[in-house]
Amino acid sequence: MAQIDPHSYTDLNQGQIRHIDMNLHVDFSSRTIEGDATYTFLSSSSGELHLDTRDLTVLSVKDSEGNDLPFSMGTPDNVLGTCLIIQRNKPLEKLTVSYKTSPQASALQWLSPNNTAGKKHPFLLSQCQPHHARSMIPVQDSPKVRFSYAASVTVPTPLSAVMSASPGEKVETNEQSTTFRFHMPQPIPSYLLAIAVGNITGKDLGPRTKVYAEPETVDQAAWEFEPIESMLKEAEKLFGPYLWERFDFIVLPPAFPYGGMENPRLTFLTPTLLAGDRSLVNVLAHELAHSWTGNLVTNATMDDFWLNEGFTVWAERRILEALEGKEAVSLSAAIGRNDLKEDMELFGMDSPFTKLKNDLKGIDPDEIYSQVPYEKGFLFVALMEKTMGREKWDQFLATYLDRFKFQSISTEDFVRFLEEQNPELLEATKAKQWIYEPGLPENAPVFESKRLEDLLEKAKNWENGVRVSKEETSSWAIPEWLVYLGELPKKMSPEDCAWLDQTYGFNQSGNAEILAKWLEIAATSTYEPAFDKIREFLPSMGRMKFLKPLYRALYTNPQTKNLAMEIFEGSKEQYHPIARGGLERILEIS
Repeated sequence: MAQIDPHSYTDLNQGQIRHIDMNLHVDFSSRTIEGDATYTFLSSSSGELHLDTRDLTVLSVKDSEGNDLPFSMGTPDNVLGTCLIIQRNKPLEKLTVSYKTSPQASALQWLSPNNTAGKKHPFLLSQCQPHHARSMIPVQDSPKVRFSYAASVTVPTPLSAVMSASPGEKVETNEQSTTFRFHMPQPIPSYLLAIAVGNITGKDLGPRTKVYAEPETVDQAAWEFEPIESMLKEAEKLFGPYLWERFDFIVLPPAFPYGGMENPRLTFLTPTLLAGDRSLVNVLAHELAHSWTGNLVTNATMDDFWLNEGFTVWAERRILEALEGKEAVSLSAAIGRNDLKEDMELFGMDSPFTKLKNDLKGIDPDEIYSQVPYEKGFLFVALMEKTMGREKWDQFLATYLDRFKFQSISTEDFVRFLEEQNPELLEATKAKQWIYEPGLPENAPVFESKRLEDLLEKAKNWENGVRVSKEETSSWAIPEWLVYLGELPKKMSPEDCAWLDQTYGFNQSGNAEILAKWLEIAATSTYEPAFDKIREFLPSMGRMKFLKPLYRALYTNPQTKNLAMEIFEGSKEQYHPIARGGLERILEIS
């Protein structure tokens, strides 16, 4: 078997999927999707075909004439799932698999009405990255394989469906069910498959942008993200034409485990971005940037994840610079640098997981998810830009995006391209140290601004008893608060915690970013007046960026360990399977 990806059974010598036609029936009562998928391959092939599955029930496999094809299921693997082995006794260009998902499918989250904004209808959302599409559909579940797709999705009336595809067309409806039709013409890797079903409505924000949400939040979301069209135009000035036709997005219920997911034509967003002041729109800039770095040029495997995320954090901050100036980039980079430091220290600076290029054979990518590919990757890309000079770097980037558009590449492909285009840059940046060695190289760029220096100095002086008055902070923007809070000591006396809370009213903050930073300090410091807020915050939140640090702070503090277990036990069923698995590892639940 010629395995191309440590996280997939895919063998391209057996054929490669180029298009999938899906018929899906969503059943909330059983929490399953039942349907069939017809695969069209790049060329006709015979013999064995291996598809990735996880917890799927395969009902039948047929050729294009309706004849049954023999199939068997391999031995389940904790990381890879179970290989579906199909026998083709003659060359086939197409075949169809009928199947049913499990209620425990790792890609799917089924929410009761109580976990939605409207409280009346259930909700389904998917999250396929990094390797969970196989629990939603049998597929060659490797970023190396890209395919277009079409889908008919039948859902209970009066619910609506949306997908990472063209806006859904309602093709059939009755009292029991409604069927929507979708088409995705551009080839995508399987991790960008996405579906959401619920009481969903939408509002146009521009000629090629629309926001979807539950009716109760759609107006708020439309106001918060109104600048998206200008953001899209700025991105095109920087990175070239937008090749996906539409940039629509959906604000999901709070249980969504990430800040955003860059599904083409339908980015998924957390409602924690609805701060009421447009202060967290940079997350949308990150997902938009993925339209070029990640979706257009994709990492070949999760070993090369930094190619997606390092370039995208850099691209996000170029958009931020165009819209808000260099000081905003310095603040954002400082926040990222602090997050990177914390994650590297958790791994250990010599850990192989602090490398950009990984070797993850036998390792679940979810288990080692961190800011390393994002922020160390960003620093390396920023160093290349600084070394080459912006004008030459932008020309290099344009050539890179054009050369590899709609392709999936490895780190080694990128290094070869770099050697071809600018061979001296490898040595000038010590690129191989950045890519293949652990830790953070000494030549990491530093982003400076007078405002950043002032905030860092204020945070440093906390230990000297110097406090910043409420009047002085009254004009602080969210990034300024995040820099300041990120640099304060994590463990404080009860008196210091009380001063922070009473002065700034953190327990009443409506901004999830601020509240999460504050509650992490409170948990580490065993500040009991914040415990009720922690009990309220953790069950209401699905975003791992907030859940993981706070649960870790509670669990590693002997005085709050039981509190962590108590809250998790009462909340675990409403967390996405990906988030729940990550928290179980933190809480040492086997």
